[in-house]
Amino acid sequence: MDHDSLAPNQAFISSFPYTSTSSQFIATYISPTIYLKSICPWNVDALKKIHLTLFPVHYSDSFYYQLQNEGEFAKLVYLDGVAVGSVCSRLERDPKQQEKNRVYIMTLGVLEHYRRRHLGHFLLQHIIDQAQLQPTITQIYLHVQTVNTAALAFYHQHGFREVALVRGYYRLANNNDAYVVVRNINHGQSSPSVSSTISH
Repeated sequence: MDHDSLAPNQAFISSFPYTSTSSQFIATYISPTIYLKSICPWNVDALKKIHLTLFPVHYSDSFYYQLQNEGEFAKLVYLDGVAVGSVCSRLERDPKQQEKNRVYIMTLGVLEHYRRRHLGHFLLQHIIDQAQLQPTITQIYLHVQTVNTAALAFYHQHGFREVALVRGYYRLANNNDAYVVVRNINHGQSSPSVSSTISH
């Protein structure tokens, strides 16, 4: 995972992002050499390769198919035309507030050779920005391994906090406990019921 500790060059980014369209995809440019694309049939194999490299979990074909319907909430990040990282999230109905939605981040990672370039920041910030555009979305959340202090620090920098501990969440890990990590947006608030509805 790309746990960038330095803030990006705000002066440089002020002229971006902009969006270009084609018949195959929409690209959101962060800089002339860095851009994001939604998941589609033309790049889903690149996403599969990134997941195979970064995560010790086999994801089904249906998982990748569904990501092609997530639009702005599932993205590949490209550097010089090469897919080097991704964020995969989904929009969910809040079971405690049926008129509200939340975003669950399933995976976020950048290939090791391309880390320390703020690519993880760009991916996560894109999800935050897109969620904030939809007033019915009140939370973004994910699970983070309790021993992964670098990942926890990365999410803390982006306004997330731990709200619950899930014992044995990661079946394939030696240290298999996870925190539920949440960022409230659009005036959303964590209630006592939040932990019980998102910790499994």
